[in-house]
Amino acid sequence: MTKTNQRLILLSIPLLAASNQLQADSDHEQHDAHVHGEAQMLIALDGTSLELEFKSPAMNIVGFEHQPKSEKQVNAVKAAMETLKQPNQIFTLSSDAQCNPVSIEVESPLAKHDGHDHDHEHDDGHKHDDDHKHHDDHKHDDDHKHEAESHSDFTAHYSFRCEQPAKLTKIEFDLFKRFPGTEQLEVQSISKKGQQKIDLTAGNNTLEL
Repeated sequence: MTKTNQRLILLSIPLLAASNQLQADSDHEQHDAHVHGEAQMLIALDGTSLELEFKSPAMNIVGFEHQPKSEKQVNAVKAAMETLKQPNQIFTLSSDAQCNPVSIEVESPLAKHDGHDHDHEHDDGHKHDDDHKHHDDHKHDDDHKHEAESHSDFTAHYSFRCEQPAKLTKIEFDLFKRFPGTEQLEVQSISKKGQQKIDLTAGNNTLEL
């Protein structure tokens, strides 16, 4: 498990624990959460700490689910990753709350295509290895492809410290403009107002806290 994944899990524990009832109510939905056009956001405001965790099928973000097959697709993934790393492009917090980012983590299996974690299609110099892999991994690739193509997601975790948390009264989501493939955002939040679950759209994109 990577350090980033460990961190995301640890940061998510308070939210997931506190939202047990919400999760139970939507267990069936969560099981089939990978639906094109739909994305999820978990939000927890605890004292001065604000955590937001976003998850979306890659189709909503870049228009495809498979590993990038062209320079255009590689660039689309890079651009999406850069956009997601800028929280002010994705959502707007009440300015009076004075919330400042502490950490931002963005991940997608598609982003590893041009990096070092995917050795499938990027090793011209290892023909012998490739031939061996081809025979060995053909079944694995097929299995992996099915899973990757139907379950490729973008995830982002945003951690903020708010100087005036009582003044954080709403969050407006701009991701519908950035990623038009996203038609619905299922938001589950925990704040002083208690637990909420709401579905937001481009025409109704504000969460009241």
